[in-house]
Amino acid sequence: GCNTHIKFGTMKDYAIDRLQAEYIATGHYARLWHRDYYATLLQEKGETHGGRHSAVNAHHNDNYADFYHWMEESSRFVGNSVMESLSGLPEEEWILHTDRSSTTTTSHCPMLIAGADTSKDQSYFLSGVRTESFRNVIFPLGHLIKSDVQNNTSNSTDNMSNDSNDHPRSVRELARTANIPTATKRDSMGICFIGQRNFGNFISQYLPEYMITTSSSLVSSASESSPRVFVDIDTGKILGHHRGMMHYTLGQGAKIPGVFVRYFVCGKGGGGGNSNTIYVCNSTHHPALYTDELYVDLDSFNWIGLGVDSGTSTPPRPLLEGHSVRLLARTRHLQPLASCTVSWKQNTICTSGSGTNGQLVVHFDNPIRAITPGQIVALYAGWDGLICLGGGVIGGKAPTFFDRGMSVSLSDLHPSGHNDLSLLKY
Repeated sequence: GCNTHIKFGTMKDYAIDRLQAEYIATGHYARLWHRDYYATLLQEKGETHGGRHSAVNAHHNDNYADFYHWMEESSRFVGNSVMESLSGLPEEEWILHTDRSSTTTTSHCPMLIAGADTSKDQSYFLSGVRTESFRNVIFPLGHLIKSDVQNNTSNSTDNMSNDSNDHPRSVRELARTANIPTATKRDSMGICFIGQRNFGNFISQYLPEYMITTSSSLVSSASESSPRVFVDIDTGKILGHHRGMMHYTLGQGAKIPGVFVRYFVCGKGGGGGNSNTIYVCNSTHHPALYTDELYVDLDSFNWIGLGVDSGTSTPPRPLLEGHSVRLLARTRHLQPLASCTVSWKQNTICTSGSGTNGQLVVHFDNPIRAITPGQIVALYAGWDGLICLGGGVIGGKAPTFFDRGMSVSLSDLHPSGHNDLSLLKY
């Protein structure tokens, strides 16, 4: 919401409309490929095409030659990376080539590209930003790595380098060179506009209907007969009481007072009409945490870089023609990309109740842990997942393997990734 509505919504509009800025730059670790950059720039400046007319040459009399040179080089470099990533894949045709018979405008649509530093890539958080909002935007840090030592999490061939050894320079190195005080400052992990504060306490201030009614039992004021209980999904036994549903999400560790066995949240609601039940399981790889399919309303999915038709983002052409597409996806920031098949079910009931065009079905090759309705799924293309095609709110998911009476094999599970805190000890 912050990126979509504030940074690339209200803030950008103010900068462009009120301050007459030509571009805005943010510190996101992502990249944009401004396709046909030279043609667009020349057209805006009233220039004509003639031979190889460089954007730099077109602006040799102004004070921004260095900037336009950087834009030109960046556009060329990122474009080459995109074409290499898509080379030989079926999606190469429908991502890179424009259907000239269509009313959809794709030639000048920016494409969202993952950051070169894979340990800091923020494309997942940007997947909800509309294609149009990326016009006149630049990400100067996208081709850099954050720290001096990245433990092989970045590819030196995927960085625009300035030093003689062709080694990617880090943001901290550049900051030290420029004597910027924050060069050695620790990374900030706070939530936008909230900061590093106790999120449970913060959200409780905005959901006052949830309150502690007694010292021994936590009950929602909206439903005094609906106790807030932890229930073991295997035994059905009540293990204890919790503070409120909004404090827990699927997959996270559940700290149950007086219980010394490690439990994880695997379900919320249900249970004989008790909407305040939280179901827990005693293993981080319990089958109740895994499923292999999720659903998103097609109308709510934000496609990036594939064209804008009548003010709405355009889905991939194969989907519109009734075919499925092979892509990569993640359902959490920095989760390792998972291979999947995406299809469009036109006659299914939309989860939001507001869509009219059916659902996207994302079926994963391997079981995925803790898919959570209400969170975001982002889709990627390219052999290395370089191109972020957009994202949408997960509206639903298939029954878990536990619900289907199936077990899961550790060798078949998709890796959760280094930032899955549920895999760590309390």
